[in-house]
Amino acid sequence: MGIQLFSACGGIVKLNKSQRSVETLSRINLNGKELEYTLKRSSRRTITIRIKNTGQIIVGCPLKTPFTYIEKLLSEKERWIVQKLEEIREKSPAVIDKSFESGDLFYYLGKSYRLKIVEKSITKKADLHFEDELIVLEISRADDKEKIKSSLKSWYLSKAAELLVERIRIYSSVVGVSPKKVTVKEQKTRWGSCSSKGNINLNWKLVMSPLPVVDYVVIHELCHMKEMNHSGRFWGLVEAVMPDYKVYRKWLKENGCTLSFE
Repeated sequence: MGIQLFSACGGIVKLNKSQRSVETLSRINLNGKELEYTLKRSSRRTITIRIKNTGQIIVGCPLKTPFTYIEKLLSEKERWIVQKLEEIREKSPAVIDKSFESGDLFYYLGKSYRLKIVEKSITKKADLHFEDELIVLEISRADDKEKIKSSLKSWYLSKAAELLVERIRIYSSVVGVSPKKVTVKEQKTRWGSCSSKGNINLNWKLVMSPLPVVDYVVIHELCHMKEMNHSGRFWGLVEAVMPDYKVYRKWLKENGCTLSFE
């Protein structure tokens, strides 16, 4: 069955000279299931179809690309789109349909936990702890999803800062470097980065991955303090500290989409 697209308008989009981009939300019927996709028109010269780890479909195209051409391209890529969406559903149960209610799946150090929300006295602060296979969040408003989300994120940030700074301390002495500053924050496209000044940034979502994966990223960034590139010499430094680093680099490439909070 082909993909049918339903858009608010058709033909060629006409824009004023001052307009550099336009974004519209359209619908796509895929094997009888209607999904939304985002069409982003800009001054770019190529057309791309991107599927985020949340299952969101994004099409980027030049400003005046005809809808008929977009429809044709999507039809040609139907098999790829279906395959990618299925892969996300199979591999990433933690990033789909997250509602911040009891039963949602979250990861911590590579292990999955179900969220259990318990309403408690309004006079007490939110508390989060483990109970067997559960992450238990005691909170004053069990129906306040924004507060639940904020409490969970604060907990993750705290755990990540504690863990990542400790792993940096351990491996700094092994690599033989001393970072000037270590920052744990949210990064959209990177797990870590190292500046020429010796400042290291690490993505807090790493705390969701197995500890050896965390260590791989830490070692990777520390080795950049000696080699600010990805040359053979750089990978030699990484391998000297973690001989099986390729296993964890591969894990991160294949499973990084599961390390999601949204």
